[in-house]
Amino acid sequence: MSYRRKPRCSYCREEGHNRTRCPHLKKRIEERLAANPNDWWATQQMERNKPKTAADRTCSYCNQKGHTRRTCEVKSKDIAYMKQYLLDGRKAVAEVCEKHPNLIGKGDMFIQTGNEWCDGEYKDFRRPFVVTSIKFNMGDSQPMVVLKALTPDSHGQMRTGLASLAKVLSKETEANYNFQIKPASKSGKALTFSDKWLHKDIADLDKNIVFKGGKKKAEKRRQWEVYSVVDAEQRFTYESLMAGVLNG
Repeated sequence: MSYRRKPRCSYCREEGHNRTRCPHLKKRIEERLAANPNDWWATQQMERNKPKTAADRTCSYCNQKGHTRRTCEVKSKDIAYMKQYLLDGRKAVAEVCEKHPNLIGKGDMFIQTGNEWCDGEYKDFRRPFVVTSIKFNMGDSQPMVVLKALTPDSHGQMRTGLASLAKVLSKETEANYNFQIKPASKSGKALTFSDKWLHKDIADLDKNIVFKGGKKKAEKRRQWEVYSVVDAEQRFTYESLMAGVLNG
């Protein structure tokens, strides 16, 4: 048994058809045009109810007419570019970490200082964090170093933090906007990356919400995290990540 509701016409309010196929509206239009061929209301209704052709359709992704999101060439090119962009960037990250464990390594320690609310007042804290991994996914403007706290905060939570790889390599983590940390010690252990990490989510990138589209109109459009990369032809390479680090 189907529980799917029948369509309701917005003109006559009857069920079983929509406004485009409404017999009452069609009859009304014909009557008014017979009385006055230049009837403005009738001609507007005819134009409104005219079936749309492929040329009339507007793509919800690129906002251009003549095609739909499913056949959008801009979207197809964006997906191809972003796949290569993520893969090349991850390979560059892996090369940097393999060649320079003295600059970024697994277990490198950083110290975060500040104050937080505890027992009715703000108290100073000094919390150690260690490097655990690096992430570079859709939505990341650049490769990000993932750090985990070794001690809990005042609420008993073990926090995680993110710092851009560029700031870690250039020793500018104290200038990190949301997460200021100071380098404390080096482990000398290289971060290693599996083939699974290199190709994570890349094969199914077309299923990402950015390309699949959300429910709202704004979520269906070409998103900033895509066009800011593709249109600017951005790429991360070993050379770009290390620029100014070794000779700066």
